[in-house]
Amino acid sequence: MKNSIVLVYCILIALLTSSACKKDDEGSGTKAVFSYVADGYKVNFTNFSTNATEFVWDFGDGSNESSNKKSPQHIFKSKGNFLVSLTAKSGSLTSTFIDTVSVVGPNIKIDGDFTDWEYVSYSHTNAPGTGGNLQAIKTFASPTHLNFYLEGGADMKMEILDLYLDADNNTATGFSTWQYPAGSGAEFLFEGSFVGGWGDMYVHSGPAAAFNFSPVSSFANELSYSAIKTVSGKKVIEFSIKKEKLGAIRNFVNYSITELTSGWTDVGSIPVSQTPASAYGKIQL
Repeated sequence: MKNSIVLVYCILIALLTSSACKKDDEGSGTKAVFSYVADGYKVNFTNFSTNATEFVWDFGDGSNESSNKKSPQHIFKSKGNFLVSLTAKSGSLTSTFIDTVSVVGPNIKIDGDFTDWEYVSYSHTNAPGTGGNLQAIKTFASPTHLNFYLEGGADMKMEILDLYLDADNNTATGFSTWQYPAGSGAEFLFEGSFVGGWGDMYVHSGPAAAFNFSPVSSFANELSYSAIKTVSGKKVIEFSIKKEKLGAIRNFVNYSITELTSGWTDVGSIPVSQTPASAYGKIQL
């Protein structure tokens, strides 16, 4: 009997404690909540918090950027899922809301309108005075394409382009060139002319040191490109390559781009070639 009384007493205490906690939470009246709309890397947040006068945002992307605005805008640097938290405050009362924000990146269209690249970071920039006609590049991998935004000097013409791709992330396979001694290994070569409208896709075979490429498709089937335009004093072109013929790519693809004249003279490269530290650039998938 004594044990039964003690048990009932404990249950009553537990119920009263639970009820008291629930009442305090509801009675505070401060509640944090938000929604968001993603446009490429740019995300606009709308704050629906109630009974709050101060706000603290943590965007969860490792940028160490925060905001005290009610409804901020944030530019993410990469695609992915990010845990964003909003803490709403009213005096000593606080409420925190955490949600996953999905950033899929920009919808790149190869149409000569470069505004869709606005928030894409440069993936490589040649040091001043190096690289010839080629200066900087942005890259973005969509589910179906590898996309490139290439900047050059006033003399960039792209009469002939050599684009090498290391699709298996293994520098020991594919074509290893002396031009990039710190890392190459290209399984694929895209060679042709953006000016003349011709070109082919090639696949490598044989020893790594052998320049042995066989045509497997045409530019027209695998590659799209815009006209070259002048933007802020720089020559700019965008182009994309279909991913479907590159095999089982994963994590990233390595690349190099060489510009040649119609007489096959090398006039530009990105990343810079022919130095001991020269290595292919990287496109994160």
